[in-house]
Amino acid sequence: MAEKKKKKLDAKSVARLCEKVFAMPVQKITAPGGKSRESLRVHFAVKTIVATQRSRPGRMRMEVEVLKRLTQQGAPVPAYLGGSPDMFFQEDVGSRRLSGELANSNEAGRLDVAARATESLLMIREAGKKAKLAEVVPELGATSGWIAGFAGTAAQVSEKFDFPPPELDIQGLVDRLLVPADTFIKWDARPGNASIGPKGQVYWFDWEHCGKRQGMEDFAWLAGDEFWPVGAADMLTILQDQLPKEQAGDDIDYLGHYITFHIVQRLKLILNRHKKAGWVNPETAMKYDKIGVDPALGVRLCENGAIWADRAALTRPMMAWFKNCNAALNMRAAEEKSA
Repeated sequence: MAEKKKKKLDAKSVARLCEKVFAMPVQKITAPGGKSRESLRVHFAVKTIVATQRSRPGRMRMEVEVLKRLTQQGAPVPAYLGGSPDMFFQEDVGSRRLSGELANSNEAGRLDVAARATESLLMIREAGKKAKLAEVVPELGATSGWIAGFAGTAAQVSEKFDFPPPELDIQGLVDRLLVPADTFIKWDARPGNASIGPKGQVYWFDWEHCGKRQGMEDFAWLAGDEFWPVGAADMLTILQDQLPKEQAGDDIDYLGHYITFHIVQRLKLILNRHKKAGWVNPETAMKYDKIGVDPALGVRLCENGAIWADRAALTRPMMAWFKNCNAALNMRAAEEKSA
């Protein structure tokens, strides 16, 4: 039976609840991600906090438990500050989103920020082990059918562009990507789901989709996002420097297979949104953590996808496919501009 969704509280109700819990008057409430999002910034005279309510109570309970355990381990996440049956409260880790910080940095600065972002995810992985979070979160994408569909998305995108799909060994990809799901992961570790603290620490928020899988999927979400400006070659260098040496080779090989098709998922999202509403302003999309429906961002995804795909025989057919996507995106943007 599907879990019944909870009705969202309005800003006034949130303010009253916060005043009751924290015994301080609320000055104002703002919505950093827009009014449709489930987290609000609550402004007191002396500090701000974030109040979060989830439409699905079960996910909220899991997120609360995860935040509690990660907070106890000193992980770079918002500290859990308490809650009620309707919402929970967490530390405000700042409004400097990782995506914006990367976009506004020079090349050297971007590499430094990227290294801190990967380091923070590895810290969370270690904290998750100590907190035994793999025992309380669900497996994600842990069936052969899910993986076959994951790799098969390239054929769906091919139809949207009207060119042939790549010739892939789907069973071989299933065999490579169907691995034990025993490592706690955030799962949606996009640059828009992290912020930069006052001392430069990268904090990760929004944990309602976390689960367990191989462990490198978080880096696919990070480096396979349209707002990630660090190229695949530089990302490989960062990971090789930071991953535990004894498992770095296999982890990076797995990541190469996985991220190739994660990038296809992002391209599909971009194309679906473009079909509904056309191209959007990428700066506005980044500010409000929306999908980057912009041809230049799609082209960058394709360029990185081709580099990742070239690393293994199973994914190498995707090199030419990404180049075809690149050309089709440029052509579509040019046609619409001249129309």
